[in-house]
Amino acid sequence: MRLHRYFFLLLGFLFFIPSPTQATFSLKGKLIQMVGEILANPAAFFYDFQQDLEATHPLPPGKSLGFQINAFPSFIPFTYGNLSTKIRLHPEGRWTPGLPQFDLIGGYWNMVIAKVAADSSDDVKEANFQGYYGGLVATSSLEPRVRLFWGYKFAQLRADLELNEAVDIVSTPVSSFKSGLRDHFFFAGIEHPTGIDKTWILQLGYGLQNQIISSKVSWMSKHWEFGLNIYPESPLVLHPVVNYHLNF
Repeated sequence: MRLHRYFFLLLGFLFFIPSPTQATFSLKGKLIQMVGEILANPAAFFYDFQQDLEATHPLPPGKSLGFQINAFPSFIPFTYGNLSTKIRLHPEGRWTPGLPQFDLIGGYWNMVIAKVAADSSDDVKEANFQGYYGGLVATSSLEPRVRLFWGYKFAQLRADLELNEAVDIVSTPVSSFKSGLRDHFFFAGIEHPTGIDKTWILQLGYGLQNQIISSKVSWMSKHWEFGLNIYPESPLVLHPVVNYHLNF
């Protein structure tokens, strides 16, 4: 499969439809509706996958530096080459009792397949999908096995596509779109360790400018995070998430 064809399939979430049954037509209608919503606001759709890779929970106690890479779904299948970083600015209670832990967070991603498709295909004139975020997380212990965290982040995304000729994606002709997203977010969550290097996290977030609501529940081991992100207003409401992280 040529790279630009693969790129278009990712954009449209195309699935093979085997037979013209009533269920098949219902599925195709849902896909057409979904693609219409995506094309109406591409940046919001692609930002959901940016949120999948964002590391907005605090560093574990005793750790001062952390790195995270999203394995699914941002990197596979969407080829978001990505890296998130966390730096501890202040351990909880060091300067004075009750003062929270403060972590600086940030990350960047770039859709690899979009760049490759633009460079290797005569059909794609421009394809630029990238974004970043940065913020601050404060964390306080409620009891020995429960921590409350809250924070702020600024996020930005660019999603640009320009083709030399229109391509039909689920009965929708697409020739170009230029879209972006900038927003200020507040989020809060609870962290509950259940054993050595085993932690449950529940998190809620809200974007002030675009009224983006998100929630997440995840289970973390020493190096892996398995979560479920929920985006109530997105074409794809549920996002299973797998992240790999290292903390020092």
